[in-house]
Amino acid sequence: MGLAMLVKKSHLNADQQEVADIIGLENYRALVDAFGGSPIWIPKARSLVSSPEISEHIRIRRQQGDSPEQIARELEIPVSEVRRLSK
Repeated sequence: MGLAMLVKKSHLNADQQEVADIIGLENYRALVDAFGGSPIWIPKARSLVSSPEISEHIRIRRQQGDSPEQIARELEIPVSEVRRLSK
């Protein structure tokens, strides 16, 4: 792991600390070791999950009695999109 094993949370700026808090310091060190100095792009979940998959999830949740507002809040999408995708 090289020098990455010496990385402490105190070495990180606020944004870096936020990532380390989410994934854990050991995983952050692994990222530093593997990708240090390289620009990496992390896509939004919406670009990874297809509309049909989201629609299926919404349909199942609606059948279980969840409201469009509950589903929208959980998925962090507009209620109008929940309604559109649940048709």
